[in-house]
Amino acid sequence: MSEDKKIRLLYRVEPGCLGPTGKDFVEGFCEFANSKIKPPVYALFSFVPRYDKALPEREYTVANKNLSMAQVEAYLDRLDKDKDEFEEQIDELISHAIDAYLKRL
Repeated sequence: MSEDKKIRLLYRVEPGCLGPTGKDFVEGFCEFANSKIKPPVYALFSFVPRYDKALPEREYTVANKNLSMAQVEAYLDRLDKDKDEFEEQIDELISHAIDAYLKRL
């Protein structure tokens, strides 16, 4: 699948998920997550800090076009993937990455 056909997930990581001082190292964690968390062949992931609560935690695009949640579900349905399961798997990967990252500090 070509890069422009893949679904891209911009995942904004809450500093608080790294503990009470998470804001001090959320950027380092995002770099760590970007290098360690491998997306499935049909997707691309990008992890960034979520400093602005007005922005959504997850933002999906294909070919630089923002997708609504209905469009995300339709895209994943075509691949025989469930959106909720997809997001749960990502949350689990992030949880494991947080544990691994905090052990390195």
